[in-house]
Amino acid sequence: MQAWNRDMAQGSDENKKLGVRGGGFVPVGDVVANMSTLFADHPRARAKSLDILWTEVVGEQVARHSQPERFTKGQMTVRVDSSVWVTQLLHMKPQLLASLLKASPESKIRDLRFVHGSLRHRGNHAGAEVPVDRLPPPSPEEVTRAIAMVGNVSDPDLRQALCRLAQVILIRRRCG
Repeated sequence: MQAWNRDMAQGSDENKKLGVRGGGFVPVGDVVANMSTLFADHPRARAKSLDILWTEVVGEQVARHSQPERFTKGQMTVRVDSSVWVTQLLHMKPQLLASLLKASPESKIRDLRFVHGSLRHRGNHAGAEVPVDRLPPPSPEEVTRAIAMVGNVSDPDLRQALCRLAQVILIRRRCG
């Protein structure tokens, strides 16, 4: 308990940065919103959100050979599993860009970049189970930051679960 209190005292500045109110009840929605903002701003997270859009635009056959990898500054990088498919997608680039923007104008995709490499997952894009990569353990700073993010949550079980979630988000952000 003393360690928790010490960590919370050190994390008070972090709480202010994250918009967490001091003392009393903190709505779970505020805590989750703060943590999800960290994750959603990451280029790979943005690409993941475009994965469904990509499949809808290019169709299942092309989607089996490609997947959005990153989305940064208007450029979506797409990993493609063979050089033949890279060439094919390069020829289709203008039509793909137009279709992506028509399907989702708010995505603000300005360019597509195709890179050859192994896909992170294979198989059915419609809900098939995807193997999860193992994450490294959290750094001491990530643990401290996660504790600070959820420190005002009064329910201990919920606080512990949200703390684990915050650590995963911070690790994924660090690992890219």
